[in-house]
Amino acid sequence: MFSFVLVIVFIFTYLLLQKDNQVSSKYLAATLIAYVAAIFSMIFYLSKDTYYYNVVNNYFSLPKAVWKYLMFVDIPKSIIIRVLNLSSLAVIYFGYRFSDSYQEKIAHHRWDSFKFILPVILIIQLIIYDPGIQYLIYFNCYPDLLSLSQIKFLAEAFHKATVAINTGIIIFSILRLCQVFRKVYFLHFLRSYLIGEGVCYTLIMLSYIIIFWFSPAFLVKISKIADYTTYLSVPLSSNQIIYTAYPYYLFATTLLCAFCIYELIEIKRRIRKKEFSITKQIDAADTTSKVFCHYMKNELLAIQSEIELLQVTEENEEGIRGLLGRCNNLYQRLDTIHRSTKRSELNLVETDIKALVTDMLERMKGDFGDCKIITQMDANIPEVMLDSAYFEQAVKNILENAIDSMEAVPAADKKITVGLRSVSNWIVLSIQDCGAGISEKNLKNIFTPLYSSKPITKHWGIGLALTHRIIMAHEGKIEVESHKNAGTNFRILLPDLNKYI
Repeated sequence: MFSFVLVIVFIFTYLLLQKDNQVSSKYLAATLIAYVAAIFSMIFYLSKDTYYYNVVNNYFSLPKAVWKYLMFVDIPKSIIIRVLNLSSLAVIYFGYRFSDSYQEKIAHHRWDSFKFILPVILIIQLIIYDPGIQYLIYFNCYPDLLSLSQIKFLAEAFHKATVAINTGIIIFSILRLCQVFRKVYFLHFLRSYLIGEGVCYTLIMLSYIIIFWFSPAFLVKISKIADYTTYLSVPLSSNQIIYTAYPYYLFATTLLCAFCIYELIEIKRRIRKKEFSITKQIDAADTTSKVFCHYMKNELLAIQSEIELLQVTEENEEGIRGLLGRCNNLYQRLDTIHRSTKRSELNLVETDIKALVTDMLERMKGDFGDCKIITQMDANIPEVMLDSAYFEQAVKNILENAIDSMEAVPAADKKITVGLRSVSNWIVLSIQDCGAGISEKNLKNIFTPLYSSKPITKHWGIGLALTHRIIMAHEGKIEVESHKNAGTNFRILLPDLNKYI
């Protein structure tokens, strides 16, 4: 156990000193260091009494040399109790701030002020549970103000209240962390590290509740008549298995947590040095060929069935057989293409999306014709992770649809508004036209492959399906707002990594 403690302290002291470390990781490391301090303080307190030798040796595997040193080192028990109380309350504070730091990544919330109230609650506990303060309260209240039974009753009631409050804060922190992860679950390339930190934090805090549920506690008993202070024992669990497995459990959890923090530090370093990229397998680029093949195969089968049902003369039978043979050959060729289509690869790199969109609009000037392009872009837009080629294709599909939707609009009134802004934890690209709009009936199907409200000779219904697949592959979202004869507004939302890393 003692060697585990040294390894844990070394690992997290190193991580805390890393300048690339994010706030949440620092709070998690601080939580673990405070936790280790609480464990060491409890062992130190137990070692001051030879009665607990077997308990400490069996439960915490403390070496005899360390036991002897701790037992004979001249540090008063009152100081050890203060350190135990301080470190256990620090676990609660840093643990809450860890979960709160994730909330701050998403948006402001109604519990913002609690981070200022929590230190007051914990400081009050630290003061009340201090052995010196207990001594003063007892001597000033007994017997003039309170009887011995009343003091005992108040102490028990206060302890039950603080245990309930502290446990409630820990559980509340865990639940808030789960709520945050629900909001960032779509970030697949960060999910494993974020969940890793969250799982480690949850395991540590739950084990804290099991081991240190009593802390801080009234560990002194004072006699006014004898002017003597007796130090009480720590309420250990009667289940020896908990303490035997505890060092290994803590060590494994700590290594997992250290790995997650290190990986996040590495991602941030690579992003800052422009070395970070994400390679993803996606069938977005081949959606067109796949759905086209699928559609044509179905149509050929239907044509073959219709031909076979035709009543023809003998002189036309040979022509019909030849036609069926050609349909079958074409079907086989389409089936081969369909089966052999491979998945394509996206390479997401940090990109200046404002420059990308501006350049793309400049290159598409000839496509817009007499349509006016209005840009509304914020000055400072963070860079985002995207594949320029695929993303341009997705945006181009939307722009082409916008142009088509304004065929019946007078030339003087044709306009497309392209907006770019940062909203909460998203970078939002909006494309709004003043065209015919999309009916509510058709709106829910616009991203379905081969669905189109226009004649199939002009529109295959593939463009928006492909756009949707590309944006989803970028860990983003696409929203549509449209009203018949009132225009359509497409919003592409991409995650702002600066809010998470």
